[in-house]
Amino acid sequence: MPSREQWELALVRLANLFGKVGAGLRCAGPVAQLATGAQLAVLQHLSTALGRADTATQDACAALSALSDALVWRQNPNYTDRRFLDGYAYCELMGPSGHLHHDTISAGLLLLEPGLIYPEHAHPATETYVVLSGRAQWRQGDAGWQTRLAGERIMHASMEVHAMHNGSEPLLAAYLWQGDLTQAARLVEPA
Repeated sequence: MPSREQWELALVRLANLFGKVGAGLRCAGPVAQLATGAQLAVLQHLSTALGRADTATQDACAALSALSDALVWRQNPNYTDRRFLDGYAYCELMGPSGHLHHDTISAGLLLLEPGLIYPEHAHPATETYVVLSGRAQWRQGDAGWQTRLAGERIMHASMEVHAMHNGSEPLLAAYLWQGDLTQAARLVEPA
């Protein structure tokens, strides 16, 4: 089991990438003993994703790599498409159900297998992503797809529809939710 210092180091490294919006990541509660997560197919890509960090994200990925065997990965219960679920998982590092407890912030990791489309979805929480490794196309609202690289921040307002897809390598991104943490994301039906 990683030490509290290892958890805190990872959060500090992520806080640095999030900038001002990540200041709350430095104020975590106690380390929780979480039940072992499911063995999800997408996790075969985790070590590859952590190893492909660039200079902007390598410190955060190194700190996360030290935690990788202890991370509990989950899937959103609102999602039911088996093909999508085989290539998607998230891990709440800090938050109401995270490895480190916090009542008003949820921060964690998103992992997508190569070639996966994360369909349009929305949620009440405001969200900031930082791409840790990989290259992805991101779409927000009615705007077109934009390429996002490691180290880039992407901000979503509450209930802003967004989607992403990646190419030939896995996508690992850190997320930070603030505001209403009680409602999970829901897919948005195409218009």
